[in-house]
Amino acid sequence: MSMFGRKKPRIKPQLTLRIFLWGLVDVVGMLLMSLGAAYFIYGPGKVFKTFPGTGGEAAVTLIVGVGIMLWAAANILREMLKQPHLTNDDAP
Repeated sequence: MSMFGRKKPRIKPQLTLRIFLWGLVDVVGMLLMSLGAAYFIYGPGKVFKTFPGTGGEAAVTLIVGVGIMLWAAANILREMLKQPHLTNDDAP
């Protein structure tokens, strides 16, 4: 709260095409991570009959999914920081 008891207006980021597309890449990473985790939790063939078929495939799928998620999240944050109304450049 400010010193006069009024809250600052909340500044929301605008959804751009690039942020939306990075969000879709993030969803792909979540899907891959979930497939790898489902293999280790429920066993083979729970989601798809043949993928992942082995523990090695499940481990690679899990690791790649987490990597894609982190990469996409970093790019989403980078795109949000490009928006001029989100940075506090006019602060003293």
